[in-house]
Amino acid sequence: MGNQPARVQDWALVILRFGIGATFIMHGYPKLFPSGPGGFAGLLQNLGFPGPVFLAYVVSILEFVGGIAMVLGLFTRYIGVLMVIEMIVTSSRVKMPRGVGFIFSKGTGWELDFLLLIIALALVLLGAGGISLDAAVTRRRRVA
Repeated sequence: MGNQPARVQDWALVILRFGIGATFIMHGYPKLFPSGPGGFAGLLQNLGFPGPVFLAYVVSILEFVGGIAMVLGLFTRYIGVLMVIEMIVTSSRVKMPRGVGFIFSKGTGWELDFLLLIIALALVLLGAGGISLDAAVTRRRRVA
């Protein structure tokens, strides 16, 4: 019946990719639609980020298109690196300076960012797995 542990790992990676991809899609969609990332650029400007309009487009596209790519398992390691960078910046520049928000404390929670960072890092290290477009492209290259 094939290599059972590898098959379980492939399905586990599908679950991780779907979870992180869907989360990024949900966060990227409202930044892009219906009116574009202008409002998000204003937020970035208020937070003191340089080049807020450019950065708003980059982050919005990464979250939405990168989320779709993660679900499909396409360019997984590359997208994962970009997601790790985004989560480090988001946590360190936006959320942690406002205080660490845990149970019964004031501040902004950054636990979701931390979880997304860990999942993205795992996907950078492990790749997309056998049930992915990355794997299909690799198989096709071997045949050609």
